[in-house]
Amino acid sequence: MDFTQLASIPVDGTDVTLRPVYDPVLRFFSVQIHQGGVILPLGLDGSFIYADEPLEAIDAALAEVGVRELTGEEAVLLYAGLVYAKGGPDWAIFTQEVSRFDLGD
Repeated sequence: MDFTQLASIPVDGTDVTLRPVYDPVLRFFSVQIHQGGVILPLGLDGSFIYADEPLEAIDAALAEVGVRELTGEEAVLLYAGLVYAKGGPDWAIFTQEVSRFDLGD
């Protein structure tokens, strides 16, 4: 799996891209859902303290704008993007764990 393009994750077959965000001052995660020229924020209320929490809400948010659920691979990329956005030891641990497994492409 390619983890080199995590700043903007396309949802295949749609006009949507997901931009994972971590606010280091307020210490929470969010996702910007870009559809055309419109940005739909998910999690700006600070409700996502852990990187896996946006994954539980993203499909419902996409459904609200008429977009299909994420595939498993897209969900993994979104999670990786959130961890990457936070950086530091979390990203180092993530990449170390990924390297232990043959995830294929």
